[in-house]
Parts: sequence; C-alpha cells; structure tokens
Amino acid sequence: MMWIFIILFVSAIVFVYKVFKIEPQPWNIAIFATIFFAAVIGILTLWTQASPYSTRAVVGRYVVPIVPWVQGPIVSISAKPNVPIKKGEVLFEIDPTSYQFTVNQAKAALQVARSDEARFAAGVKVAEANIAKVEADARAAKATLDMSEEAAAGTISKQDLVDARERYSAAEAMLKQTEASREQANAAYAGSKDAIVLGEEKLKTAEFSLTQCTVRAPANGFVTNWNIREGTFVVPSPAAAAGTFIDTSELTIFAPFKQQMLVNVKTGQEVELVFKSHPGRLFHGKVDSILEATGEGQGAVSGTLPSASKIGSPGILAVKILLNNEEETSGLDLGTAGTVAIYTDSLKPIHIMSRVTMRMNKWLYFLPFM
Repeated sequence: MMWIFIILFVSAIVFVYKVFKIEPQPWNIAIFATIFFAAVIGILTLWTQASPYSTRAVVGRYVVPIVPWVQGPIVSISAKPNVPIKKGEVLFEIDPTSYQFTVNQAKAALQVARSDEARFAAGVKVAEANIAKVEADARAAKATLDMSEEAAAGTISKQDLVDARERYSAAEAMLKQTEASREQANAAYAGSKDAIVLGEEKLKTAEFSLTQCTVRAPANGFVTNWNIREGTFVVPSPAAAAGTFIDTSELTIFAPFKQQMLVNVKTGQEVELVFKSHPGRLFHGKVDSILEATGEGQGAVSGTLPSASKIGSPGILAVKILLNNEEETSGLDLGTAGTVAIYTDSLKPIHIMSRVTMRMNKWLYFLPFM
C-alpha cells in the first residue's frame, strides 16, 4: 500500500513540474522531499495506530511428546505417521505379560488377606466366648470364697479356705489372660482389614499399570515422528519419548507487533488474515489476547549475575488470534506463515489501507518468491 502512495506522490510531483513548468531547483526539491517524508511518516504513524499490520503471523498447535507410563518392549504399533487419529485411539502397545503377572499376584494376595480376615473374625468370636466362660468361672470362684470367709469358725477348714482363695486368684489370672487374648485377636482382625485395603490398592495399581501397556492418543491429531519400532524397549522418561504427537483439536495463531502499535488494540477486535498455504483466500478472526510477557524480561534464578550489556529487548509483543470459523482451522498446518491486520476502534477511515493491502497479499501469495 505504501508503494502505491509513493508512486502516486511522485507522479503528482512530476505532474506539477510539467503542467506548471516549474524548473527544478534545490529549494523546491527540498520542499517536496520534506513534504513527502512528513507525509510518509504521518501516514505510517496513523496506519500503525489504526490498523496494526504484521507479516510474521504463524499457526501454532500444541506438541505432545509421547512418553509411556510403564516400560517394556513394544509388541505392536497401530498409529501411522502423519495419519489423523481420534482421541483415545491406540498408538502402540507394550508387552503386558509381566504386568498381568503382577495383577494375578495382587489378586491372590488380596484373596489371602480376605481369608485371613475371616479367620481372625472367627478368632475374635472364640475369644469373646472364652471371656464369657472365664468371667463365669471367676464369679463362681468369688462366690465360693465369699461363702468360705463368711462361714463360722470350725464350719470350714483352713485348707478349704486357702483352696478357695487360690481358685479365685487362678480365675482372675485366667480372666486377664483371656482378655489379653481377646485384645490380640481384635488387633489381628484390625490388621487383616488393613491388609485388605492395602491389597485392594495394590491391585488397583497393578491393573492401572496393565492398562497403561496400551498407549492411546491424548487428543485428536497425528503422530509426526516415531522413534520406535516393534521390539523397541521403551521407558517412562521424557528424554526418551517414543514420538511426537501434534494436537489438532486446538489451533492458535500468533503474530508479533511492536509495542507502540498495540496502544489501541483490545480483546475482541476484528482481524483479517491471509496465509501462504492458502493464496487467494481471506480469513477472519478476532484478537484473543496480548501476551504481555517476553523472554527478554525473564530473570533466571541462578548464581550468575546478569550482564548489563545483554539486557534489552526489541520491544515486540505477541498477539494471540482466534479464527471466527473453527472449520477453517483444519487446513492450517503447524508452522503455516501469513500476514495479519488488526482493525482497532480508532481512525476507522485509515483501515482501508490495511484492507487493500490484505487483499493484495492474498493474490500476491500465488507468487513463489512472496
């Protein structure tokens, strides 16, 4: 658009010199040059404030490294590279043999724990019955002792009285022993319940690990790079990802702008876009947000002091853009480049410059060198 203005301005100057037969002189050339540069600067300033324009728009998608939860050799790979798949579809499978063994062992251990619970529950009942019997014996011994002590002298021998006291003492000792046995039985029963809870949790963990032998797609998308083959031993480490998954369920467009160009930009304002992969086509969207943070301002927590000579920023912020029609996102690949213009609420007559430029670019993108 600026080239059109320059051509028109130069043509107007030539026209003035020819029609009015003005002889070029240093002073009138200087005047026209000053007017020209002032006009260019003024138009550029108004243009960037009214409808900021960027040729560095790029399509972004989330990239997910495929890292399995469990380790083992791969027995099959279902997903083909660069072939779209749905969320939850199988990517590949890890040999589940050892994890199935763990599940079987956990089930057996849980069954043993449940059998122990039943056995210890019966032990508690036996201990309760023993307590009742010993308490009855203790009461009988106490009654016999009381009767012996209350009997008149000469009615009962001293030996019988001693025997009654010993029987009562033995009954009390047996009662304490039986109560201790009951406490032991209760503790064993409570422990068996805890063993069941632990066994159930171990079984859940083992079953979860078994299900993780089948690795599924985290979202709609495709695998763009497999680092595995059948028989490859994979491990749950981000440093050894099995492949790279491109999430196509969400698309984000970013465009960088100088900070002074974003003075009038607000969320929800109209946006027009053209992409090199879709020449001749105009896309419409809106401003989602301004990412008011750049890596140049990030302070790293370390023992090294920042170098003053390296502090600085070009003063550029990224704007996140959303397309109005979600169906249009399917044809936009990761890394697609393009041009974007934002139409603010200020100086709306100036918007025509960006609108004309965008429509020119959508046809110029047919040229291979653009």
